[in-house]
Amino acid sequence: MDNDFLIRNERQEEYRQVENLVRESFWNIYTPGCTEHYVLHCFRSNPDFIPELSLVMEKNGQIIGHVMFSKAELNIEVDGKPTGEKLPIGTFGPISIHPDFKRQGYGLKLLKYALEKAKALGIGFICMEGN
Repeated sequence: MDNDFLIRNERQEEYRQVENLVRESFWNIYTPGCTEHYVLHCFRSNPDFIPELSLVMEKNGQIIGHVMFSKAELNIEVDGKPTGEKLPIGTFGPISIHPDFKRQGYGLKLLKYALEKAKALGIGFICMEGN
């Protein structure tokens, strides 16, 4: 894999294009059809969505990958009993790579970049969602 790619924040005018990419990435992979693109669509208006961590990967000007993060929290328990404490965390997913670019290392590059950016934004614990 060459290094001719760019990772940057998703732009609002790219939402539909990115949703189509996500749909193509997951179509008929785990179930007939898919819903990941709709999850992304819905999450953008959720207050837990983190726009600074909605990232696209470009290669030669074409968007070939995307990942998004959202806020979440863990309810702390001790010996199976809730303490009332909550630990703020982040979740990520879906992470998508266009089918023409899968199995070439782009997903790993996007994931590593995204995790470093999340860490720089103060997210110390990440829960991975999905399959």
